[in-house]
Amino acid sequence: MNATYRRLAIMAGSRMKSWFPTTSYPLIISAPMDNVTNPRLATEVTKAGGLGFIQGGRDFSPDSPVLKKLDDQLTQVRELLFNSDMGTVAAKEDGTPLPIGVGFVTYAESTRHFGETAIPVLRRHQPAAVWLFAPSPAAPETLPDMIKALKSESAADGLWEPKVVVQVGSVAAALDAARHGADVIVAQGTDAGGHQFASGAGIVSLVPEVVDALRDAFPDRQVAVWAAGGIADGRGVAAALALGAEAAVIGTRYMVATESDAQGFKRRALLSTSDGGARTVKSQLHDHIQGNMTWPDVYDGRAIVTPTYDDHRDGVSLDENTRRFNASKDTGDLSRMVTWSGTGVGLVKDELPAADITIQIREAALKVITGLKSTL
Repeated sequence: MNATYRRLAIMAGSRMKSWFPTTSYPLIISAPMDNVTNPRLATEVTKAGGLGFIQGGRDFSPDSPVLKKLDDQLTQVRELLFNSDMGTVAAKEDGTPLPIGVGFVTYAESTRHFGETAIPVLRRHQPAAVWLFAPSPAAPETLPDMIKALKSESAADGLWEPKVVVQVGSVAAALDAARHGADVIVAQGTDAGGHQFASGAGIVSLVPEVVDALRDAFPDRQVAVWAAGGIADGRGVAAALALGAEAAVIGTRYMVATESDAQGFKRRALLSTSDGGARTVKSQLHDHIQGNMTWPDVYDGRAIVTPTYDDHRDGVSLDENTRRFNASKDTGDLSRMVTWSGTGVGLVKDELPAADITIQIREAALKVITGLKSTL
């Protein structure tokens, strides 16, 4: 049995390496977080042997300023990689695939324009992976249509074949995504920070059940699983691998990377918060208090507990809570501001460059794995 598991682990590492040649084992991925990730953070993760993602947004309308920004950011990624020791991998000229990923949020009505507006941008820069999350239940055709558009584009000439990554929070959603052609399932547990399925489980039960379900349902396909949610150090990465994941997705830890776009108050909140299971909470309030009512009800988000949430728990109406939120912000008191965070926040101790974070976590994971092997 030990030999079997060892062989599977080697196969998993080899598969990620073949899909993403610039990466090292175990594969560590920086999540595509809005208002956090940027070209420099993502490229530093990639240069350190991980796989960096940038956020492509949710506006797919014609003449979308968000897609124009994405185009500019991918151009910057290419320049950053070209001016590094990865220059042979990321040639300056357009047309060479980028060892980087792009994430999209997919519930907006404008998603129907994805093929005509986003695909040309992606085609021009050719990122190694495209991450899709949060289709609207009111538009079940969204996910299969987006996957089909990406697969059709890669099949056109075979020169660009991005891995399609779909983030889910349940076994049923994982099977549905794989059925539509996803190459990678991000099994996101409820310990994750930011947006996620409102109902779900932690990665300890979710990841192995997703792995087993995919293996049983698609025995002739290579559908990879990445674990996300509460992973903030090497021990979490080693645990994710033991659960059957082929890579670990990390968000909260990268929010305090020196390259991150996270504002100062968010950094201070993250670095001063411990006992993440008690001091973070899943709620739609985090969006609603900021005036964002667009997310479908099947999603919520985890953030650090603030006086705003305490008031909500005590029965204060949304209107009154919003008044207090805005009044506090207007006076310069940022204690009510929303800071997305996973339960692993207590393991986030310092600000470091993204490359250092990536390398330290990978080396710590290998140390844990080696230590466990020595006890067998």
